[in-house]
Amino acid sequence: MSAAQKAAVVIPFYKTKLTPFEEIALKQCFTVLSAHPIIAVKPLSLELPTQLAAFAFSKKISFNDSYFKDIHGYNALMLSADFYNTFTDFEYILIYQPDAFVFNDELTAWCNKGYDYIGAPWLTEREPGIFRKIKNQLYFSYNAKYKNGMPKIGRQMENRVGNGGFSLRKIETFARYAATYKQTIESYLGKRHPWFNEDIFWSIELNRKKNQMRIPDYKTALKFSFETNPARCLSLNNGK
Repeated sequence: MSAAQKAAVVIPFYKTKLTPFEEIALKQCFTVLSAHPIIAVKPLSLELPTQLAAFAFSKKISFNDSYFKDIHGYNALMLSADFYNTFTDFEYILIYQPDAFVFNDELTAWCNKGYDYIGAPWLTEREPGIFRKIKNQLYFSYNAKYKNGMPKIGRQMENRVGNGGFSLRKIETFARYAATYKQTIESYLGKRHPWFNEDIFWSIELNRKKNQMRIPDYKTALKFSFETNPARCLSLNNGK
Protein backbone atom coordinates (compact mmCIF):
# COMPACT_ATOMS: atom_id res chain seq x y z
CA MET A 1 0.00 0.00 0.00
CA SER A 2 1.44 3.38 -0.99
CA ALA A 3 1.72 6.36 1.34
CA ALA A 4 -1.14 7.98 -0.58
CA GLN A 5 -3.41 4.98 0.12
CA LYS A 6 -2.18 4.46 3.65
CA ALA A 7 -3.65 7.64 5.11
CA ALA A 8 -5.60 10.75 4.24
CA VAL A 9 -5.58 14.06 6.08
CA VAL A 10 -9.16 15.12 6.90
CA ILE A 11 -9.81 18.76 7.80
CA PRO A 12 -13.26 19.73 9.12
CA PHE A 13 -14.63 23.20 8.28
CA TYR A 14 -17.79 24.78 9.63
CA LYS A 15 -17.49 28.55 9.08
CA THR A 16 -17.12 30.96 6.17
CA LYS A 17 -13.95 32.75 7.33
CA LEU A 18 -10.67 31.51 8.73
CA THR A 19 -8.68 33.27 11.42
CA PRO A 20 -5.12 34.36 10.54
CA PHE A 21 -3.74 31.54 12.69
CA GLU A 22 -5.93 28.97 10.93
CA GLU A 23 -4.63 30.18 7.58
CA ILE A 24 -1.05 29.72 8.79
CA ALA A 25 -1.87 26.26 10.14
CA LEU A 26 -3.43 25.21 6.83
CA LYS A 27 -0.46 26.47 4.83
CA GLN A 28 1.76 24.42 7.10
CA CYS A 29 -0.46 21.37 6.62
CA PHE A 30 -0.25 21.59 2.83
CA THR A 31 3.50 22.24 2.96
CA VAL A 32 4.37 19.38 5.30
CA LEU A 33 1.75 16.75 4.44
CA SER A 34 1.51 17.25 0.68
CA ALA A 35 2.52 13.62 0.03
CA HIS A 36 -0.90 12.53 1.30
CA PRO A 37 -4.45 13.21 0.09
CA ILE A 38 -5.88 16.20 1.96
CA ILE A 39 -9.67 16.19 2.18
CA ALA A 40 -12.02 18.96 3.31
CA VAL A 41 -15.11 17.95 5.28
CA LYS A 42 -17.92 20.49 5.57
CA PRO A 43 -21.67 21.07 5.99
CA LEU A 44 -23.80 20.61 2.87
CA SER A 45 -24.85 24.26 2.79
CA LEU A 46 -21.44 25.79 3.47
CA GLU A 47 -19.47 27.56 0.78
CA LEU A 48 -15.88 27.08 1.87
CA PRO A 49 -13.95 30.22 2.85
CA THR A 50 -12.47 32.09 -0.10
CA GLN A 51 -9.10 31.84 1.66
CA LEU A 52 -9.11 28.13 0.76
CA ALA A 53 -9.00 28.81 -2.99
CA ALA A 54 -5.20 28.61 -2.88
CA PHE A 55 -5.24 25.10 -1.41
CA ALA A 56 -5.51 22.08 -3.70
CA PHE A 57 -7.73 19.69 -1.74
CA SER A 58 -7.86 16.13 -3.08
CA LYS A 59 -11.57 16.07 -2.39
CA LYS A 60 -14.34 17.99 -0.63
CA ILE A 61 -16.96 15.92 1.18
CA SER A 62 -20.20 17.31 2.59
CA PHE A 63 -22.28 15.96 5.46
CA ASN A 64 -25.60 17.04 6.93
CA ASP A 65 -25.51 20.56 8.37
CA SER A 66 -26.64 19.28 11.78
CA TYR A 67 -23.22 17.73 12.33
CA PHE A 68 -21.54 21.14 12.27
CA LYS A 69 -23.92 23.33 14.29
CA ASP A 70 -22.21 22.77 17.63
CA ILE A 71 -19.88 20.43 19.50
CA HIS A 72 -22.74 17.98 20.07
CA GLY A 73 -23.28 17.66 16.33
CA TYR A 74 -19.56 17.22 15.73
CA ASN A 75 -19.46 14.49 18.38
CA ALA A 76 -22.28 12.72 16.54
CA LEU A 77 -20.34 12.88 13.26
CA MET A 78 -17.14 11.54 14.82
CA LEU A 79 -19.10 8.68 16.41
CA SER A 80 -20.92 7.75 13.20
CA ALA A 81 -20.09 4.60 11.24
CA ASP A 82 -21.21 6.42 8.08
CA PHE A 83 -18.42 8.95 8.57
CA TYR A 84 -15.68 6.32 8.73
CA ASN A 85 -17.22 4.26 5.92
CA THR A 86 -16.72 7.31 3.70
CA PHE A 87 -12.95 6.78 3.95
CA THR A 88 -12.62 3.04 3.32
CA ASP A 89 -10.13 3.72 0.51
CA PHE A 90 -7.64 4.47 3.28
CA GLU A 91 -6.29 2.47 6.19
CA TYR A 92 -6.09 5.58 8.39
CA ILE A 93 -7.28 9.15 8.52
CA LEU A 94 -5.57 11.98 10.33
CA ILE A 95 -8.16 14.37 11.76
CA TYR A 96 -6.55 17.78 11.45
CA GLN A 97 -8.67 20.56 12.95
CA PRO A 98 -7.69 23.99 11.58
CA ASP A 99 -6.11 25.05 14.88
CA ALA A 100 -3.53 22.22 14.73
CA PHE A 101 0.05 22.79 13.60
CA VAL A 102 2.23 20.06 12.11
CA PHE A 103 6.04 20.25 12.10
CA ASN A 104 7.11 17.24 10.04
CA ASP A 105 5.66 14.36 8.06
CA GLU A 106 5.85 11.15 10.08
CA LEU A 107 2.32 10.09 9.13
CA THR A 108 3.18 6.85 7.33
CA ALA A 109 5.61 5.85 10.08
CA TRP A 110 2.88 6.27 12.71
CA CYS A 111 0.40 4.31 10.58
CA ASN A 112 2.93 1.48 10.35
CA LYS A 113 2.97 1.15 14.15
CA GLY A 114 -0.51 -0.38 13.95
CA TYR A 115 -2.31 1.65 16.62
CA ASP A 116 -6.07 2.14 16.36
CA TYR A 117 -6.04 5.65 17.82
CA ILE A 118 -3.46 8.26 18.74
CA GLY A 119 -4.05 11.78 20.02
CA ALA A 120 -2.28 14.23 22.29
CA PRO A 121 -2.22 12.97 25.90
CA TRP A 122 -4.21 14.80 28.56
CA LEU A 123 -1.06 15.38 30.53
CA THR A 124 -0.99 16.38 34.19
CA GLU A 125 1.22 19.29 35.20
CA ARG A 126 3.38 16.98 37.31
CA GLU A 127 4.08 13.27 37.22
CA PRO A 128 1.75 11.58 39.73
CA GLY A 129 3.47 9.77 42.59
CA ILE A 130 3.22 6.02 43.00
CA PHE A 131 0.37 6.25 45.52
CA ARG A 132 -1.63 8.55 43.25
CA LYS A 133 -1.11 6.13 40.35
CA ILE A 134 -2.32 3.18 42.43
CA LYS A 135 -5.28 5.17 43.73
CA ASN A 136 -6.28 6.22 40.21
CA GLN A 137 -6.05 2.65 38.91
CA LEU A 138 -8.19 1.34 41.78
CA TYR A 139 -10.66 4.17 41.23
CA PHE A 140 -10.84 3.39 37.52
CA SER A 141 -11.30 -0.36 38.09
CA TYR A 142 -13.94 0.09 40.79
CA ASN A 143 -16.06 2.44 38.70
CA ALA A 144 -15.74 0.27 35.60
CA LYS A 145 -16.97 -2.77 37.51
CA TYR A 146 -19.56 -1.33 39.89
CA LYS A 147 -20.64 2.06 38.57
CA ASN A 148 -21.40 1.14 34.96
CA GLY A 149 -18.37 3.10 33.86
CA MET A 150 -19.58 6.57 34.79
CA PRO A 151 -17.10 7.94 37.35
CA LYS A 152 -15.60 11.41 37.28
CA ILE A 153 -13.88 11.44 33.92
CA GLY A 154 -11.42 14.16 34.97
CA ARG A 155 -9.41 11.78 37.11
CA GLN A 156 -9.51 9.06 34.48
CA MET A 157 -8.15 11.45 31.86
CA GLU A 158 -4.90 12.02 33.73
CA ASN A 159 -2.05 11.10 31.35
CA ARG A 160 -4.47 9.28 29.04
CA VAL A 161 -4.37 9.31 25.22
CA GLY A 162 -5.88 11.38 23.87
CA ASN A 163 -7.29 14.54 22.28
CA GLY A 164 -9.22 14.15 19.02
CA GLY A 165 -8.43 17.49 17.37
CA PHE A 166 -5.22 16.15 15.82
CA SER A 167 -5.64 12.40 15.88
CA LEU A 168 -4.83 9.31 13.86
CA ARG A 169 -7.73 6.86 13.46
CA LYS A 170 -7.76 3.38 11.94
CA ILE A 171 -10.75 3.26 9.62
CA GLU A 172 -11.67 -0.42 9.93
CA THR A 173 -11.60 -0.28 13.73
CA PHE A 174 -13.58 2.94 14.03
CA ALA A 175 -16.23 1.90 11.50
CA ARG A 176 -16.68 -1.47 13.22
CA TYR A 177 -17.00 -0.13 16.75
CA ALA A 178 -19.20 2.79 15.70
CA ALA A 179 -21.65 0.22 14.29
CA THR A 180 -21.26 -2.33 17.10
CA TYR A 181 -21.77 0.24 19.85
CA LYS A 182 -24.50 2.26 18.15
CA GLN A 183 -26.88 2.02 21.13
CA THR A 184 -24.15 2.93 23.61
CA ILE A 185 -23.19 5.87 21.41
CA GLU A 186 -26.79 7.11 21.30
CA SER A 187 -26.85 7.05 25.10
CA TYR A 188 -23.47 8.78 25.20
CA LEU A 189 -24.68 11.54 22.88
CA GLY A 190 -27.66 12.11 25.16
CA LYS A 191 -25.30 13.39 27.86
CA ARG A 192 -24.33 16.88 26.74
CA HIS A 193 -21.22 17.38 28.81
CA PRO A 194 -17.51 17.61 27.83
CA TRP A 195 -16.93 14.36 29.71
CA PHE A 196 -18.92 12.70 26.93
CA ASN A 197 -17.12 14.19 23.93
CA GLU A 198 -16.27 11.83 21.09
CA ASP A 199 -12.57 11.55 21.91
CA ILE A 200 -13.43 10.45 25.47
CA PHE A 201 -15.56 7.66 24.01
CA TRP A 202 -12.81 6.38 21.74
CA SER A 203 -9.92 6.76 24.16
CA ILE A 204 -11.51 5.83 27.50
CA GLU A 205 -15.01 4.41 27.14
CA LEU A 206 -14.19 1.60 24.71
CA ASN A 207 -11.29 0.37 26.85
CA ARG A 208 -13.10 0.83 30.16
CA LYS A 209 -13.95 -2.82 30.83
CA LYS A 210 -11.49 -4.49 28.45
CA ASN A 211 -8.84 -3.36 26.00
CA GLN A 212 -10.44 -3.11 22.57
CA MET A 213 -8.64 -0.14 21.04
CA ARG A 214 -4.88 -0.32 20.58
CA ILE A 215 -3.72 3.02 21.99
CA PRO A 216 -0.13 3.95 22.91
CA ASP A 217 0.95 5.01 26.39
CA TYR A 218 1.21 8.73 26.99
CA LYS A 219 5.00 8.93 26.65
CA THR A 220 4.82 7.31 23.21
CA ALA A 221 1.89 9.52 22.20
CA LEU A 222 3.88 12.64 23.13
CA LYS A 223 6.13 11.88 20.17
CA PHE A 224 3.02 12.16 17.98
CA SER A 225 1.52 15.37 19.38
CA PHE A 226 0.91 17.35 22.52
CA GLU A 227 -1.53 19.95 23.76
CA THR A 228 -1.78 20.54 27.52
CA ASN A 229 1.12 21.49 29.83
CA PRO A 230 3.59 22.09 26.97
CA ALA A 231 6.58 22.68 29.27
CA ARG A 232 6.25 19.20 30.74
CA CYS A 233 5.59 17.75 27.28
CA LEU A 234 8.84 19.22 25.97
CA SER A 235 10.74 17.99 29.00
CA LEU A 236 9.41 14.43 28.65
CA ASN A 237 10.05 14.49 24.90
CA ASN A 238 13.67 15.66 25.10
CA GLY A 239 12.84 19.19 24.00
CA LYS A 240 11.13 18.14 20.75
